[in-house]
Amino acid sequence: MERIPTKKMAYKIANILKKQQPDYLYVKEIFNFIRQELDLKGKNSKNKKLPNILTEDELIRFYEAVWNDSNRIHMIMIKVLLYTGIRNFELTNIKIEDMDLKSLKCRIDNGKGKKDRYVPLPLFFRGELNQYISIQKEKGSIYLFETNRKNKFTTRWIREIVKRYAIKAGINKKIHPHLFRHQLLTFLTQKGIIDSKVQLISGHKNRESLSIYQELSLGDVEEEYREAMKEFPVK
Repeated sequence: MERIPTKKMAYKIANILKKQQPDYLYVKEIFNFIRQELDLKGKNSKNKKLPNILTEDELIRFYEAVWNDSNRIHMIMIKVLLYTGIRNFELTNIKIEDMDLKSLKCRIDNGKGKKDRYVPLPLFFRGELNQYISIQKEKGSIYLFETNRKNKFTTRWIREIVKRYAIKAGINKKIHPHLFRHQLLTFLTQKGIIDSKVQLISGHKNRESLSIYQELSLGDVEEEYREAMKEFPVK
């Protein structure tokens, strides 16, 4: 059977959809369902490997290695990674002015996809973070994490710090900053926070729940996030 040319088929489909007065999300969702019905997969579609996250025991050992080193900056940095699930490059760009301790939120400027967002912080972290920020302000710091020469931390330097503590903790797994992102998102999912709400924290796009995601705000997830974080293994 000869296929109808793509442009002609698109014209036919467009004529059908015009009656529905569709918007972008409506059309996108229709084509998502069409792909499912026809069992279509992209050319580069591969089964994604599940991230090899740390066990609770390994996470505690890692934390203890950081704690025993008595480096305040490293301690706060690791906790921000663990508690927010932000990406490595997003961490390097956080300025002190981005931290709102009153509402316990952190602003992420120009995250992945050049999008801005806020991520919540756990209640128990407020006091420690406040002390750290006060000290950094006295030093005249602009970024949340800076070297002694007032340069912001680089992604490479953060990876090296994380790797160093993994070795000290005697953990054989490959540990990198992005692993903590998987760690938090897995933890929140296990605590029953639904995908569409987790997306607000992670900054991912959720294809399946996109229509729900568009209607949510960070306020919808903050309470559940802070309740779940009460049981996080590291404080």
